[in-house]
Amino acid sequence: MDIRFWLFSVRVLVLLACGSGSVAVAASCPSDDFAAFVKEFSATPEVRQAFSASPLLKLEVAADGSKPRVIQKKITSLDADELNLFSLKSGLIVQVKLPNRLIARDQQGSVLKILTFKHSDCWVVNRLEDWSLETVLDAQAQASALPADERALRRGAMFNDLGIYVQSDSSAQLYEAALDSYLDGAQKGSAEAAFPAASISLSGQAPQLATPRIYDLLITASNRIADAGVALAEFYCDEGEYDKSRACINPQKSLASLEGAARQGSASALIQLGESYETGKLVSRDLPRAMACYLDVEKSQREIGARAVARLAMQGVAANSAIQCL
Repeated sequence: MDIRFWLFSVRVLVLLACGSGSVAVAASCPSDDFAAFVKEFSATPEVRQAFSASPLLKLEVAADGSKPRVIQKKITSLDADELNLFSLKSGLIVQVKLPNRLIARDQQGSVLKILTFKHSDCWVVNRLEDWSLETVLDAQAQASALPADERALRRGAMFNDLGIYVQSDSSAQLYEAALDSYLDGAQKGSAEAAFPAASISLSGQAPQLATPRIYDLLITASNRIADAGVALAEFYCDEGEYDKSRACINPQKSLASLEGAARQGSASALIQLGESYETGKLVSRDLPRAMACYLDVEKSQREIGARAVARLAMQGVAANSAIQCL
């Protein structure tokens, strides 16, 4: 064997084993096109090990008492187990995010890891973001004893807060992890998780779920949460398409949902019922009944209710104790 070829082969093997950042020069670059490169990166353990810089940055979420705290540090290298999470055989969802990121996550929100690559002679991993929150949840008092649905709800709320308060290129992934966590909680029976799952989906921060799925979530949540009934009433009208010029899609179901929410104590539902009877938005105009709704509003939201009562009184509408809002 030619001694120069033998020395070159040994050098590549040593660099592969060490995970040196200079491997990208020694080993053959799979592709300068990022999508093609990560296809090989996800498929081949040797490529994953070879094209990882040393040192590199690692971002992770640690427990600061009972609260999450984002920390960043330099590490020497990524071990094989960490890199193998980005394998096509890992059982996780592996997604390419152009121009230079690779995401590994599960469907429940328990795992969210993101690799960022830089390119010189070839693509090389130079940053790992580990947003997984299980360690933080375990650090919270009695969190490990929480029912699975409540743990998923708490995880979703943490991801949502991270998306709001942490300035990061990964905000979209944090909101998606929040949605996954809420959906996991809803699937396990939590109405409290079903409502934010629908809400974050409709907000545009996370991917929008299919319309039937949103209905299921809001109907489930509305049985226990009054505000979810108000959201359901709105969804019966617009189904997430916020075009004010369009007539309500299902006014009867919207009205029934508002009535249900009002019976659970929602002042917002009472206000919307009053507006519906005042304007004819959902039913034929009925000003005396609108007055009855606004009088009920006045009991808990005095200023708002009083303004609405005064507005109708100026139109000659009088209160009538025989007419009830509900």
